[in-house]
Amino acid sequence: MNIDQLVDRLTGRWSVSLKACLPLTLIGGIGTYTRNNALFDLSQKQLFTLALILGVFNNLIYLFISQTILRDRKIRKMRLRDVLFSYTLLWFTSCTAEILITIYLFHNPAYLGAQLFAPLFPDLSGLITCTYLLAEFESNRNDRSRLAFAQDTLMETSEQSRKQIMIERSQLITAIQDSVFYQLEALQKQFVKLRERPNTAGIQRLADELEKYSANTIRSLSHEMAAGSGSNFKVDRLSFIGSKKINRFTYVYSAIISFRLSLASLIIVGGFHQLSLNGFVGLGFQTVNSLILIPVLGAGSVLTRKFASKRILLGFMIFLATIFISGFVLEIFSGYLIDQVFTLNNIYANDIFAGRALASIIICSLIVTIVEARRRTLDDLISMNQKLQTELDWIDGRSQEIRRELSTILHGPLQGRIAGIAMALRMSSTSNQDQIELSDQKLNEIESLLATVVEDVQELFKFEQTEQEASIVNKLISLRRSWAGIADLTWKIDPEVFAGMKSKWLEQLSDILYESVSNSVRHGKANQVRFDFKIDRGVLKITISDNGSGVKPDYIPSVGLHKITEFGAKYEFSSSANEGAELLIEIPLV
Repeated sequence: MNIDQLVDRLTGRWSVSLKACLPLTLIGGIGTYTRNNALFDLSQKQLFTLALILGVFNNLIYLFISQTILRDRKIRKMRLRDVLFSYTLLWFTSCTAEILITIYLFHNPAYLGAQLFAPLFPDLSGLITCTYLLAEFESNRNDRSRLAFAQDTLMETSEQSRKQIMIERSQLITAIQDSVFYQLEALQKQFVKLRERPNTAGIQRLADELEKYSANTIRSLSHEMAAGSGSNFKVDRLSFIGSKKINRFTYVYSAIISFRLSLASLIIVGGFHQLSLNGFVGLGFQTVNSLILIPVLGAGSVLTRKFASKRILLGFMIFLATIFISGFVLEIFSGYLIDQVFTLNNIYANDIFAGRALASIIICSLIVTIVEARRRTLDDLISMNQKLQTELDWIDGRSQEIRRELSTILHGPLQGRIAGIAMALRMSSTSNQDQIELSDQKLNEIESLLATVVEDVQELFKFEQTEQEASIVNKLISLRRSWAGIADLTWKIDPEVFAGMKSKWLEQLSDILYESVSNSVRHGKANQVRFDFKIDRGVLKITISDNGSGVKPDYIPSVGLHKITEFGAKYEFSSSANEGAELLIEIPLV
């Protein structure tokens, strides 16, 4: 809090507020009651009557000021001098009324120091504090409301955009799978045949196919990916501007003991008050009592700041304990000082003196609590703006980035590698090298190329924002390679699977798929296995069908099926399969 912020709060719509009438009336009435009890020999009824009359009178003056001097406070900023004049007018009229009531109603002499100047600092500080707290609380609540709205909107927008990008990503992976991986495997098989029967014509024919594949298929796919406009999902920045209803008191308000402000208030406000009542002796009395509280307030400030934000209940208990100990210390030491050290003319009872001091500590601590809450809100807003900007930049650019990187991989390294292999094959057909050795060498090169391409694609589709690992498609490709020559694996994946599948499930899913294929091949003698993936209400549903011998009526669950249940999945065989077997697996993703 600085001077500019304080002035901004004082001159705003809360400079005079009807919401402040009740707390100001109660606090002012108690102050009037206790102060006049120390000054005059009045009965409890007279003291109560005085406090009540002044409370009604002050509210009338308060209402008058709100409708005259500060009537435009809700539509424009007021001048600081008008606000200070209004507060001074409230103090002066209240003290004048108190003096007149004392003289003409209770027939007692008036004391200008005790009845005019003693309330000066408490009255002005009370009005300023109340205005500041109301304004700061409203600002903090509005900012928290906007922050909550932006967070919810960001979460919804991010989820929608990620799903959209996941769907596009799955389409790109499918395109790569159909146009690149399958054809590379076909070329690999031709290499195998050449290794069995090496001949120059075969090498020339394979080189022609490689050049044609490099020049036409990969180049056209590269241009198609690069020319794609990407996702049509556009984010409206204005959609993040709004407010959401929140609780008035949330975790951001953690009770904190104020050390410096409380000590300054006790010495300055309390000291001036005692100076007006008892002269410099009273000032010394107030100063000594304030300094006595330094260890208690210091310990309370440190502990509440340490625990308030993390363990709210413990922090609040420390806050209450600090207030209780401060009151106890003040009551004991103030009585001792009055009896042994200071001689005062106008003396508060020990409990009343301690209570007035505690009220000052609580109000100062409330100010610090609001200020700290406001700082946390501003820090959260700054963090939210940074996160929002990062997220929106990522959403806007990720789709194009995926296509651009994919196009680079297809057009550059992949096309260049295959063209290079084709050139090497042409050159080898005119040389005197051993064709069998050459075929083995080129076969290793194409296998190395394939592994490199898979690695590039895996790296391409890592999402930095979610730290997602290799996709489910790459797991399936790896599984298909494991069963190459034994069973042909195909699959269909709904786009929602890419959005709902978390990286932590991929290894577990890979083991489940392996066991299911193993079961189909070893027990059903199948050579074709198909996977269908979809997500329904947070459950991944996998349908595995094969062309094997089916499920026997008296089958005994194999070890592989038992392993599936160990992962927390459920399975059952479908009875509607016309041929082969159909295994249904459900994996909860939450």
